Amino acid sequence: MGGMFWELVVDELEYQDKPRKWLAAEVGIDVSTIGMGLRHKSVPQIDLAIKIAKALHVPVEYLVTGKYPHQKHAHQNEDYHKYHKYARLIESLDSLPPSRRIPIINMIEEMDRQMKDENK
Repeated sequence: MGGMFWELVVDELEYQDKPRKWLAAEVGIDVSTIGMGLRHKSVPQIDLAIKIAKALHVPVEYLVTGKYPHQKHAHQNEDYHKYHKYARLIESLDSLPPSRRIPIINMIEEMDRQMKDENK
């Protein structure tokens, strides 16, 4: 379970489009601490974990367990991770006018259909 902490921190930084240097400065650590945490699959001391969670505006429980406190079922967590991974793409797609958005959606749906046909 512990190895997930720094991976989730990095995922959250990418989602928020913030560099590791930003987080390091926010919480008072050397930027190499993040890389070492990833390599060693460690969890920081609780005071640092709380600072990181506050800086990223996420619950510390999420960074430790990968689940938001209010989620009771595993599929909710999977759905969240799927959405979270593509949230910026969805926002960009949603901001397009229908004349541009619809062909993109059609293309994705067609590619999905073709892949399903290939896997039959």
